[in-house]
Amino acid sequence: MNTIALALGIASILTYSTPTVNVGAINNRTIPITSTDNQIRTEGLIYRYGIEVSSSKQKICINATTISSNSMKSIGFKDISIERSSDNVHWSEEKPIDDLLKSDSSSYYLNNYSVSVKGGYYYRVTLTHYAKESGLFGSSQSVSNTSNSVWVS
Repeated sequence: MNTIALALGIASILTYSTPTVNVGAINNRTIPITSTDNQIRTEGLIYRYGIEVSSSKQKICINATTISSNSMKSIGFKDISIERSSDNVHWSEEKPIDDLLKSDSSSYYLNNYSVSVKGGYYYRVTLTHYAKESGLFGSSQSVSNTSNSVWVS
């Protein structure tokens, strides 16, 4: 009987005297990847994204990227807006552009997508990189982004 009591006593001590260890939380957010030319970053479903603009004779040229590591039901750019400023500080919408989305793809690239604008202002582009998974319960992701600004003479 003493052997059983001793065994139960040791078992209860081991059960209720478990040491606690502080463990730092793990941040599952992906670290941004930066490129020198076109600020390429990464977020959740969207593996890489970036935007930059350049100017050419009363036009701005948009170069943008939205890339996923898997094929998406829909991927591309939403809420695209050309903004202008006379001082490169205060911005107003010049014109919206329709959403540019591709189906059943893992990427969408805009290469020198040109838009006519008035000269004598700074211009930039704001947009939302977008990806939506296939399937009934497929999730989606949106990442807002703003380009660099350029002077158009």
